[in-house]
Amino acid sequence: MCLIFAAAASGICQLRNLSNYGQDCINTEQTYFILRDNGSAEFGWASEWTHLSANNFPDKMAMVIWHFKNGQKAYSRVIELLGDAGGSTGYFLTGKSADLQDVNGKSIQPMTLDNYPVKIELCLGDVVKSTGFSPDTLVDTACLEAKKIDYNATYHFTPCSTTPAKD
Repeated sequence: MCLIFAAAASGICQLRNLSNYGQDCINTEQTYFILRDNGSAEFGWASEWTHLSANNFPDKMAMVIWHFKNGQKAYSRVIELLGDAGGSTGYFLTGKSADLQDVNGKSIQPMTLDNYPVKIELCLGDVVKSTGFSPDTLVDTACLEAKKIDYNATYHFTPCSTTPAKD
């Protein structure tokens, strides 16, 4: 579409950069974790965004909250300003790290064979100096189906079941 406007100001093309995604969500095929046998870890995340969200929440940070089996939470920053999502990423945001962050932004790696991520949440929010990560809007959730993990294996998340638990 930008070829039609090639003679126009370059800002026109940026405004026409629409997302190919129909909803904001975690890309579960590319969101994963690995626990190495030396105790190190790799956490990878991917998310898809609509241009409407990028336009409606341009000053919000996108973050992933990792919920561990023991109840501990850890955070990863997806993008500092969601309004920047379409520029060079095409609204597909990815990242990976050997460590996550605690609520105050300090690097942590809480994963062990007995304490691994069981759920992740994709959120919008801010980082506030006094309180750290401050999510305010839940965008999507994914869960881990595995009941245990092994060293050096890659684990991916799936959409969480919405089936109510039976008594």
